[in-house]
Amino acid sequence: MVGRFLWPILVAAALILAVVVTAAGEETRTELQYLDEMRSQATDLARSGDLVRDVMPRIREIGREEFTTVFEGIATNLDVALAFVADEPPTDSLIPVWALYRQTVQAWDAGINGVSVSILQAADNPDDAVVINVLGDGLADLRAGDSLFRDLKVEFERAEIPDPVSPLVDVRLAPDDGGLLSLSASYVAAARASTNGLGLRPGLKVSQVVTEPSWQINVDGQPVVPSTETLRFSAVVTNSGNVTSDPETLKLTLSGGSEPVVAEEEVLELAPQGQTTIQFEPIAVEAETLYEVLVELVVAGLDADLTDNSLRIQFTVNRS
Repeated sequence: MVGRFLWPILVAAALILAVVVTAAGEETRTELQYLDEMRSQATDLARSGDLVRDVMPRIREIGREEFTTVFEGIATNLDVALAFVADEPPTDSLIPVWALYRQTVQAWDAGINGVSVSILQAADNPDDAVVINVLGDGLADLRAGDSLFRDLKVEFERAEIPDPVSPLVDVRLAPDDGGLLSLSASYVAAARASTNGLGLRPGLKVSQVVTEPSWQINVDGQPVVPSTETLRFSAVVTNSGNVTSDPETLKLTLSGGSEPVVAEEEVLELAPQGQTTIQFEPIAVEAETLYEVLVELVVAGLDADLTDNSLRIQFTVNRS
């Protein structure tokens, strides 16, 4: 009789236990999926850290397109992580992990933004003194994110956290150790000394000087102009930079005669990779006189390289 009443109780208890086990199993699966997504994002961010440590030592040589492509890619990975931590985790036991990860990616995001903006600002505005502090703050944020991530890895080891399929990889976004001020100063100096177009600057250059009539190179390697009483000079000016140049002045100085002759012409705006030929008025010359012509850009604005703004050529004029 007792067994007849006990049996339904045992069946009900078994059903309740099955429901509890099933619910617990579903909760564990949900937690594992959440942790696996976090692990996957961390793997992508670890690659981002590798890119940061590759790019920053090459600031002096890197081009703007490569720099922005790398940092925009890192920002995209961080956007994914920021969207992930915008919502709370599926279970209360994961709140400490979620909170640490949220602080980590927020610090990294601030750091990557600060570093990328300040490096480009340094390259574009050589006189900006504040940029060193902005860059230092960005580097400090990256280091803070790295430290928080190390704490996150420890949090993953808590007994309450289910073991994910794979452990978290090591992630480090800070490009280097050392003093923040000295690092910032060195990166800013490298950005301003960039030789590969990191800054938004024109790159005006006197590419060629030609004459009418055309000079020829003699056996001694010296230009010689055929017999003439007047000589017209033309100069080819190129903009090898990455932005349109401002109007500038092209100055010609011809010395060797009784008195130097100076002439100036305006060089209008030149688009990136653009080229123009500037003609000067004819100048009287005498045969068998050693002349020197100097054609130089008088650059008032920014220029990527001031060492290629002039050409100096010696020549003679043949007697008829």
